[in-house]
Amino acid sequence: MAGVEEEVEEVLAEDDSSETRHINSIVGQIEAIILSDEFAVLRETFLLEHCHVFDDGEENKLEYTEIYNQYTQLIEGHIERELSTREEGFQMSSFLQDLSSSRSLDGEVFDLLLTFTDFLAFKAAMLETKKSQEENSSSLSDLLQITSFKS
Repeated sequence: MAGVEEEVEEVLAEDDSSETRHINSIVGQIEAIILSDEFAVLRETFLLEHCHVFDDGEENKLEYTEIYNQYTQLIEGHIERELSTREEGFQMSSFLQDLSSSRSLDGEVFDLLLTFTDFLAFKAAMLETKKSQEENSSSLSDLLQITSFKS
């Protein structure tokens, strides 16, 4: 096409060590896990089960911390179990150690993972789910009609 400039990305240096390839492979697996329908259902189900506890006040209740801890255990456990089935001999502790010494920590998958461990993002998701539930139930109540049957 005439007159259209193409954006070209220039790679100045690339780490192609086996350790970097291994980390990138696992990161790719994590991305596939957290973008899967199964993961979305797992997360949504948890949010729906617990959103009624949360309110939009500034003060956080102790109950929120307990639910948040359950949530992080659920999310982390699911990711670790899935990785164990996809990567033979996978050890989360070894991966985290490799990751901490690596320089390839940027990317959208890491940003997404951080939202799963951020309490404020968690609370916002709970409140959004609660709001959605309330809006859906109020719109359904408009559809209900109650009639009395007298003999």
